[in-house]
Amino acid sequence: MIWNKKLFSIALLFMFLFSTLGTSIADAACFAIRNPVAPLLKEVIVQEDGSLSAYVRVEPEYLEQMELIFTSKKGKELFRVPVTTVAKQRNDTVRAKDLQGNDIEVKVKTGEIRVPKKELDELKDDMLVKLEVKNYKPAKPANEEGLQIGLVVSEEGCGKSTLQSEAESIYFNTIKEIDFPGYVNIHEGSIQIVINLTPEYEKAKFNLLILGENGKLIKRIPVQTKNPTISSKNLSLSAGTYTVQLEMSHNGVKTVSKSVVWVISPPEIEFSIPSGASFPGSVTVNSNGTIKVNLQVSSTYHVYEYYLVIVDAWGNEVRRILVNPANVNTIIQNLNLTTGGYTVFIEVIDPESQEYAQSLSTFYTVNQTGQIIVFIDGQLQSYSKPPVKMNARVLVPMRAVFEAFGAKVDWDEATQSVTATRGNDVIHLTIGSKIAYKNGQRIVMDVPAILYNNETTMVPIRFVSEALGATVSWDGYSNSVIISNE
Repeated sequence: MIWNKKLFSIALLFMFLFSTLGTSIADAACFAIRNPVAPLLKEVIVQEDGSLSAYVRVEPEYLEQMELIFTSKKGKELFRVPVTTVAKQRNDTVRAKDLQGNDIEVKVKTGEIRVPKKELDELKDDMLVKLEVKNYKPAKPANEEGLQIGLVVSEEGCGKSTLQSEAESIYFNTIKEIDFPGYVNIHEGSIQIVINLTPEYEKAKFNLLILGENGKLIKRIPVQTKNPTISSKNLSLSAGTYTVQLEMSHNGVKTVSKSVVWVISPPEIEFSIPSGASFPGSVTVNSNGTIKVNLQVSSTYHVYEYYLVIVDAWGNEVRRILVNPANVNTIIQNLNLTTGGYTVFIEVIDPESQEYAQSLSTFYTVNQTGQIIVFIDGQLQSYSKPPVKMNARVLVPMRAVFEAFGAKVDWDEATQSVTATRGNDVIHLTIGSKIAYKNGQRIVMDVPAILYNNETTMVPIRFVSEALGATVSWDGYSNSVIISNE
């Protein structure tokens, strides 16, 4: 009992000191309300001009002192570069927990950082990079007694924390940015596309590029030039940080617009079904053109609504078919779709919260023409001379296909030969020969290249794969050649 009275007296003494000695003693004290939120570094890209750009997310109080730390693959520090400004700053919040384990929201700043080329002389393409921030200096609100109490987020650091992000790979942009005739904008969860089509670019083709972490291409979507809007819901994208920009193919050259960073936040209400590869179901296109919907969900999840969603090449939803989750396998047929390429996936929706999850998507082709058709990166191609089948081999028009991949194609009448140039690659072939050359290396084709109707060079589809490094497949049911550059 005597000891408890002593403790109480000591506590009263400390309260008296803090209420009378003012700011000087209060400044020396600090206490933690939560752990710090580590900085986030994403989309680290070295641009054509040699400068480096990246997306960052940092607590506002850490913005004063930031550095990029460049390391080897094994984590050895090689050099540092100070970061002085964050452009395009926006306010955001992230979920965290206080020291008692309660959910709280923490205010953060997001934006873009730039490092000029002159500070990157030591940069190599096999390095990693991370963001370090330090010297946390919180605001000091007055309490009821007028004292200035410094709230800090780390008991150990007591206002002087040093934090680091995860290490990121560096993406080196090899596509040149020019004065691009268009741009993209993100507004309320949708991508707004504006293309200022002038006579100079009337024959150009445009795609929307969506890149994930480290610059990896997630989607390439063909764009109509009438300024569409694409909803994120039709893109089947999970929460994360993406880079969005336009790509233009014109006269054998590919260029891109300025990029914008798109952050898709996870739903605030916890949703029990994950999207993507972990989704409990899949979509398969059968050899007879029907679609099989496979669901593996417990009866607990039957309260949700399940749909097969069909989206056209421009991101427009064209069919939404209700599926019974009690059926493990459902066959969908007789969709009455027009000729074209479609993306199909399963979507599950919680009717109460309107939160949803989506399966991985599958490409689905429809052909009502009776002729062989070609898709490149999901877009139906239109040729003056359609593909032909000869000796059980499908041949496609070389110029049209190669130009769609950004190659420049030249015809030599005297030698009856074709030369295609794409970047550093040079492809050469002669009509009537099975032998073609890529950078001087022989490629043996299934059948010889032909001059169809004495005007169109036709080559076997396998040669397209070998010459361009593209993925080529044949859908026998829809008589479709499917070529992908992704």
